[in-house]
Amino acid sequence: MSKPKRALKTTGLAAAGALAYGALVAPRRVQVHRYSVALAGLPPACAGLRVVQISDLHLSPLFRERALRRVVRLANALEPDAIVLTGDFASYHSLPSVIAYAPGLAHLRAPLGTFACLGNHDYWEGAAAIRRAIGAAGVRVLVNESLRLREGLWLAAVDDLMSGRPDLARAAAGIPDDDAVILLSHNPTVLPQVADRPWLVLAGHTHGGQLALPFLGPRGTMRIPGIRHFAFLYEASGCRVHGGCLESVATHRYPAGWYREGRALLYVSRGVGTGEAFPVRLNCRPEIARFTLIRRKDEEPE
Repeated sequence: MSKPKRALKTTGLAAAGALAYGALVAPRRVQVHRYSVALAGLPPACAGLRVVQISDLHLSPLFRERALRRVVRLANALEPDAIVLTGDFASYHSLPSVIAYAPGLAHLRAPLGTFACLGNHDYWEGAAAIRRAIGAAGVRVLVNESLRLREGLWLAAVDDLMSGRPDLARAAAGIPDDDAVILLSHNPTVLPQVADRPWLVLAGHTHGGQLALPFLGPRGTMRIPGIRHFAFLYEASGCRVHGGCLESVATHRYPAGWYREGRALLYVSRGVGTGEAFPVRLNCRPEIARFTLIRRKDEEPE
């Protein structure tokens, strides 16, 4: 075999192996992150409170009951006071799977409750049915609304920026200016809208790009023939069209991890599931995260 053919064969085998790993192994290696977060306005009685975030489950024939049980066990082992799910319970054409597997969410354990916002896939597949299914499992869905977790600590949620009807003013209505706030938003591009507020924002949507390639960073693109003719439709919903590809603005601007803009602090989860259209993760493990809330040093008594 000539050297070029041998090199081509080696490259092909390596690529096939990477794809097999990314499809069969990586999506099951859920990583657990633990953070301490100084939250403005946090009352002393709430210091040490633990919030666990789960995002982008994408329940489907590829992410079934067994996988959900594993995520639930990991979340419960973190001993959360509250659990939040930041959208995209569904995947493409997976409403039957959501309805079938959503009862597994009833095993999540958090004394202050389990809460959720909806994502774009939830609207595409049937938001009302998904809301009923997860609600029956004890998950309270918040849509442009807020509630008081404890005295001086609020949980708010804004509707999906792509497919819902987001109303941030309504979500924040009634929250005292000096109280601590955690905002749920499936799409992280809400951050500039809350930059003047000292809130903790928890989001998902990006999957971390799913493919975090060396020297290229997270990928969040999809090539669609003729897409440039409909660019205005996609750009209005949080995407951009570049070189014949549909690109997620969220993935490029806030792929995963921590971001600060103004007074607001954002955490973007890589999520747990993958889209059925491309169920592969490379260098981008699924995750759940626990946030232990602490008081800011400048707010501690002298």
